[in-house]
Amino acid sequence: MTRALHRLAVGCALASALLAAPVALSAPASAIVGHDPGAPGHSGFTVTPPSAPYVMAFHTCSTSCEDPANHTIRLAQSTDGASWTDVPGWQAYRGSVPDAFRRGSTMYVIGAGLSRIDLATGKVTASRFSVKKADGSPTMARDISFAGQLPDGRLVITYVPSMQDVAGASEIPVLIATEDVGSDAASFTSSGTAITIPKSSLPVVGEPTDPDIFFNGSQWVLYVSVGSNLVSYTASSVTGPFSLSTQALVSRDAGGVPAGVVGAGGVWTYVNYGPTRESIEIRRAVSATGVASIPSGSFSTVLTGAAYGATTAESPGIAENVPGTACGAGCAATSSSTSSATATSAAAGKPGSRCRKAGAKGTYQGRTLTCTRVKGKLVWR
Repeated sequence: MTRALHRLAVGCALASALLAAPVALSAPASAIVGHDPGAPGHSGFTVTPPSAPYVMAFHTCSTSCEDPANHTIRLAQSTDGASWTDVPGWQAYRGSVPDAFRRGSTMYVIGAGLSRIDLATGKVTASRFSVKKADGSPTMARDISFAGQLPDGRLVITYVPSMQDVAGASEIPVLIATEDVGSDAASFTSSGTAITIPKSSLPVVGEPTDPDIFFNGSQWVLYVSVGSNLVSYTASSVTGPFSLSTQALVSRDAGGVPAGVVGAGGVWTYVNYGPTRESIEIRRAVSATGVASIPSGSFSTVLTGAAYGATTAESPGIAENVPGTACGAGCAATSSSTSSATATSAAAGKPGSRCRKAGAKGTYQGRTLTCTRVKGKLVWR
């Protein structure tokens, strides 16, 4: 998702996208003239809190889709990752390239300011959202998405620098920022570099954009788009460093703007795909780890804009609907983020390993897992 202190820079490397026939990327925003995308996206409303295990933030568009002013943020939920239904009561609002993350009893949605969903009452409120450099100065963060949490519960985001900052550069850094204490996810400060990717090292021609970080059950995975292609890197920590030596071309000409999450059968990989900029759909493929080659034929459509009277459904941002790691004293979040957080045990085994009590919760590498019965066996998920 793309956010900055005063201006949107969604830029998804349009030149790279035009190199491939399928359209995979969200429109780069030359910025919405006269609009401050860091501002709240709405004045508030109420939903029926999502109860399905997965939530997807995405946007739709009907005309002139290269202009993010024509994008609309929506929220859907799913039990199986393939069939998605709207979160009842969600009021779509203008915004672009959104993402979502749950902590405690709050679901956060970015893409136009910050929306917070109180999962106990369904009340949706909005506030400003900003990212700044380590020295406190504002930065035009581009293609922002939630990456995970620190041990103290603070959220972590990943993004790439503004187009102006990397114009003509031979390598592109993928950056990390951490939640400012007490901001309840409204502001983040740059805290490091996940990886620096030389363009010459890429397996396809283009520029890496739209980073997404997720845990695949054994390691942290960083996805980036390169035009309509998907490239991955791995690390042992959510904050990296991610290694260039692990680079893999996950999919070629099958879509971009990726998102990954662990689900039934392995890793679910989501991408944008379409024949033109005005006709894009969200597709999914299932693989063992999410970091090996996935044939283009393995992707199938899970969401289109037709149900919304739109020609596109794009920019999937996937969140697991689980409490996550509660904010500790070092996080100092508001009570609304932690009041319903489920207590966790000292530790959990890695995802897929055996556990003893259904419903028990534990933490593994900063991620909260639940002991779940799968095909007659109790395993951490």
